Amino acid sequence: MPRVLIMASPELVSELSSTILWRSDVDRVFAAADSSLDRIHAGQPDLVILAGEETATVLALIGRIREDGRTRGLSVGVVRRSITLDEETQLRRAGANVVFGGQVVPYLWDAWIEELLHVPRRRDARVPVSIAVWSHTAPGSEPARGLSLNISVKGMLLETKEPLDIGSKLDLTFTLPGSAGPVRAVGQIVREDPARDGGPPRLGIEFLILRDGARDRIRSYVEAGEGQ
Repeated sequence: MPRVLIMASPELVSELSSTILWRSDVDRVFAAADSSLDRIHAGQPDLVILAGEETATVLALIGRIREDGRTRGLSVGVVRRSITLDEETQLRRAGANVVFGGQVVPYLWDAWIEELLHVPRRRDARVPVSIAVWSHTAPGSEPARGLSLNISVKGMLLETKEPLDIGSKLDLTFTLPGSAGPVRAVGQIVREDPARDGGPPRLGIEFLILRDGARDRIRSYVEAGEGQ
């Protein structure tokens, strides 16, 4: 059963009760909107809903979530009464998986929440990745290079020195350990995590297209790593 920590005012909690977060198969815990990372450690959630209205405060907390090894893999959703496009970009770049603005609209929000509640299993996979950006890679040019850090059937965490923007679509080619041939995928950058220890930025990549049985190969690789 997925556990959700909702850090919001009582008024917003009441509004969120109309979404699938209130299904019987979801374990809900609550905290004040201005709670700290310690509250997240104590709650041990799979998904955190942050509802603070101060952008700087929410950005700082997301940064701490993504920098902490105990919370780095959590799904993070941000709910705001109002939000600008620039603020949404900042929040997603900091590591928010999804940003909701305005009134709670269950029929629009539930599909996104469902995705966050059921994050697939992932496995560490430090393998080289060939990257071709759709918008500015000329035919015949050398692809960019990166290094994957972990992978699931939904996407990967990628390190690269290439200057890439959130929203960019990429052709990706990589070979999983023990695999006979390359995996080919089309992905989109959905978030950027802060660089660590002077290394390159880490990009959250969502797979849009997995070619030639790639989904089954990735699933087999992830499942083979369970318990290791």
